[in-house]
Amino acid sequence: MADYPTLSQNPDAEAFSESAAIDPTLRDEFENGSVSTRAKFTSVKKKWDIVYRFLSAADKATLATFQATVNYGAGSFNWTNPIDSVAYVVRFGGLIEFKVEPENGSLWRVSFTLVEISVIP
Repeated sequence: MADYPTLSQNPDAEAFSESAAIDPTLRDEFENGSVSTRAKFTSVKKKWDIVYRFLSAADKATLATFQATVNYGAGSFNWTNPIDSVAYVVRFGGLIEFKVEPENGSLWRVSFTLVEISVIP
């Protein structure tokens, strides 16, 4: 299994977010307005929204190549959360978005979502 590449900088801390990958609750609304709830899953996977600001062209190329290497969102890879140093097996939740930084046209703003997956032994 592939490992997430090492880049020259960490993600932007202000834009970094972590949440449940999907809502784990089933909700049934009754005619009288009351709502019955129950768990949909036995475990809840996480997702992370990640943004890199002012990324070099070399780092951009590294991420673009890595995205292709893991078949975009189809393949899984090892990733270590830079906030708490916990390792996860994840996949891309969509395509990586590359935008030119408005403050410096030679640097890039890169954003993507990672989704935790279940590992089958």
